[in-house]
Amino acid sequence: MMISVIIPLYNKEQIISTTLESVLSQDYDDFEVIVVNDGSTDRSAEIIRKINDPRIHLVEQENGGPSKARNTGVKYANGKWIVFLDADDELLPGTIRIFADYILKEPIADMLIGEVRFNNHNVISYGCKYKDGFVKEPFKEHYFATLTECTGCMAFRKELCSQYPFDERLWRYEDLQPLFDMYRKCNLFAISQLVVQINVDFASASHFRRDIKEDFLGHLDFKGKSFWETMCLYKLFLGERPYYPNQCKELYPFLYHRYDLLVLNKILSKFCDLTR
Repeated sequence: MMISVIIPLYNKEQIISTTLESVLSQDYDDFEVIVVNDGSTDRSAEIIRKINDPRIHLVEQENGGPSKARNTGVKYANGKWIVFLDADDELLPGTIRIFADYILKEPIADMLIGEVRFNNHNVISYGCKYKDGFVKEPFKEHYFATLTECTGCMAFRKELCSQYPFDERLWRYEDLQPLFDMYRKCNLFAISQLVVQINVDFASASHFRRDIKEDFLGHLDFKGKSFWETMCLYKLFLGERPYYPNQCKELYPFLYHRYDLLVLNKILSKFCDLTR
């Protein structure tokens, strides 16, 4: 069963070789690497071309952002399952085999999530710990930050990525848009093993955008949402609105009067603090 690893690439010449080596050295044979060069202006693409490995496919496009690069990668993917890996992160040894084993063991799973290791200037820390099993309420887990959701620690059925593509208008929090769509209808399985290292010192800062429409925050829709999805959206709104004070007031005037949501958020946040 082929698994496609999609790497959106923009100006990562310092680390892209390390990232690729983490994939090419996996102990699972049936995979491909699709590198989408999103208009890099450094030597990133040149480094890719010098690596002689038939499993690597380099796709070139003008700079369109991380969402467009990932969607492009999905279009070129031959695998039945997709792993999105940022160009400055690393798959840990055995990751693709781990994903492949769980895909076979859990045939009704639509998406998998594994544990994460963070490397911040050689200081190592870890994300959430999981027990093997389906995540029954992913929005609830998201709200309480008991899911470490980041690119590279998840695997998706390819048809899922085609059905719920990344919104190419978004350059910030772009992952949340398809993830929230998938959470409503798809089966998420958690894996109790480490699968990816996030290299924080190489990561691009998630700067807010001048135009809120380039941020997931600019597209919040509360209509018809479940309780926990509503609370996830509201928590995001509270945390990010200082970056867009005027635009948030224009887009979401009603949220400034939802004192019920504000009180609920405070109660749930305090409960979360007490249980940690």
